[in-house]
Amino acid sequence: MQGLAIDIAQIVLVLAQAAWLSLGALDNLRYPAINRDDVGRVLRLETLAEHEPKYYAMMAWRRIHSARTVRVVFALIVASECVVSLALWFAGLGLVLAMAGIVAHDLASGFAILAVLGFIMIWTAFLIGGQWFQYWHGNHGQMTHFLAAIWGIGTLIVLAL
Repeated sequence: MQGLAIDIAQIVLVLAQAAWLSLGALDNLRYPAINRDDVGRVLRLETLAEHEPKYYAMMAWRRIHSARTVRVVFALIVASECVVSLALWFAGLGLVLAMAGIVAHDLASGFAILAVLGFIMIWTAFLIGGQWFQYWHGNHGQMTHFLAAIWGIGTLIVLAL
């Protein structure tokens, strides 16, 4: 019974991440201005300038004003979300097929681990980029990115069972 429960937990966790990330990717494809504009504000250090002008003066050399760079960075983010979303959906399917005995469990589990690692890397990249661009100043913080990375790490732990 415990083995079945672990299999179900692994499938649910991976598919939940697939669904959540897919929704974010779809929104970014359908309504790009919403998050693309936020990416631009982060790259221009606007939050730091607004909330901590003294620190902004020290860090202003990091800002990026190029609209083209903002578009490229945003496109890379959305592409990463799309690729990882698809990998998570396939990983969830692979885990279901492994539970049914159709696919080798090691193969399905290994792919799921890599897909979840992709999920973690998206949020880790936001954390690192947010640190570089001082995103944590002001009202935004990075709590969503941090919690998503923790969710991914928790899922990796369950996949290792």
